Amino acid sequence: MHISRRVVLRGGAAAAAGAVAMPAADLTAAAHAQAAEPSAWRELSRALSPGARLYRPGGQDYPAHATADNQRYVAIRPAGVLSCATENDVRAAMRWAAKHGVPFAPRSGGHNYAGHSTTTGLVVSLRPMNQVTPKGHRLRLGGGATNSDVYAAREADLYFPGGRCPGVGVAGLTLGGGLGFNDRKWGLTCDRLVETRLVLADGTRVRAAEDENADLFWACRGGAGGNFGINTAFVFDAVPVGRLRATVFDLSFALTAARPVVAEVQSILADDRACDLDVRVGFKHAGDGTTVLWLLGQRIGDEDALRRVLAPLLALRPTRAFIEERGFWSAQDYLMETPGTKDCYASKSLVPQRWLSAEAVTDIAEWARSWRPGPTGATGYVTLFAMGGTSDAPRPDETAYPHRGATYVIDIGTHWKPGTAQEHVRPLLEQTRTVHRTLRRHLGTDAAYVNFPDPDLQDWHHAYYGANYARLAEVKRRYDPAGLFRHGQAIATR
Repeated sequence: MHISRRVVLRGGAAAAAGAVAMPAADLTAAAHAQAAEPSAWRELSRALSPGARLYRPGGQDYPAHATADNQRYVAIRPAGVLSCATENDVRAAMRWAAKHGVPFAPRSGGHNYAGHSTTTGLVVSLRPMNQVTPKGHRLRLGGGATNSDVYAAREADLYFPGGRCPGVGVAGLTLGGGLGFNDRKWGLTCDRLVETRLVLADGTRVRAAEDENADLFWACRGGAGGNFGINTAFVFDAVPVGRLRATVFDLSFALTAARPVVAEVQSILADDRACDLDVRVGFKHAGDGTTVLWLLGQRIGDEDALRRVLAPLLALRPTRAFIEERGFWSAQDYLMETPGTKDCYASKSLVPQRWLSAEAVTDIAEWARSWRPGPTGATGYVTLFAMGGTSDAPRPDETAYPHRGATYVIDIGTHWKPGTAQEHVRPLLEQTRTVHRTLRRHLGTDAAYVNFPDPDLQDWHHAYYGANYARLAEVKRRYDPAGLFRHGQAIATR
């Protein structure tokens, strides 16, 4: 099909503005989506429930719904955004997209690091399907529920490990594994999943659980979203937390203290047999010359017990030390990230099965200290998400998420302002590659976390999924034989 000069120019202009230029496949998709006749879009509108909304370019509300969270991909403009109110809306969208050859992308929270939740075709947004319903010790969620929706239903005093960002969709979080401040205690988000419903590419509705479509259920626990179907509902085995107390801690140190601080953290984690403590360790250059080593986390239990555990760290004289016992939900509120202005970001990750050596810690600290933020003050960071405990209990092949036995999930990233020229973005990305190569050598692994997708990663099949990729491809062949669910790192049918 002929691709108009206007479409090509739009992709080039996006690159000049610091976004990612659309590759040839995306330009072809854009041409297909634009080629859909107005009558076809009217056909889709007629198939929807009264509560659904279809947003098209030129409409007043289109800009607010078109852009995903990562502004790096702002130039990829959907031909339509369908805000689904019911599962039947999702089914109608799948049948319509297949009939008219329009590419599509499911979206829950829209926070995919690599832009996989946007497309030049049809975005199928589940955001209005955000119900959270307790039943016994289980929580039933709509496919558009976010972390903040789950926390808003706290009157049931039921919890399962979730992420720190309030706007992140539980769907994407779960399907890729799911890290939270309580995964050492109660497992990954996907480990608490007992059932999910999906709409397949042909509009078929299926249930996936241990007793039905068990292979698909296996794949939905770590096989990542946008691969097999659109997950419209989830059921989680939750933990009663109404009577629990938790003590949060928020400590800051100078980068010069990195080696003893990380050594003490690793010693504390190794001794935490009850898995009551969880922590994130961050090395950050804020872009304005400010650097910091920070520890954010919590321990289930009272403040006195935590202070005894943290005594070796407190003896290292943190520049800031906040420690406070709270009710469980109040502790989670403290740990939750405050939403800010949308920006552009990129991430690389590693998932080692060994502790960081003193030399590796020194290299990270030196990298953070010498970070070059460019003229717009971009941030650079390395964050260590402590793993272990219950999250390591399943076998690597028990779920699609393979990285059992990990000490950390390591996020290496940078954030920059929208509109930053590409000539200033390239050095930021190169700096993240530098520390990624350094840590890969120190830790002896290429393993990566699929929920921190890296579009530059070459052997992503093995890095994300390890030995589980072949089985994931088999599941793909069974449930999406035509390979209609596709993106830059989608599981292939062969």
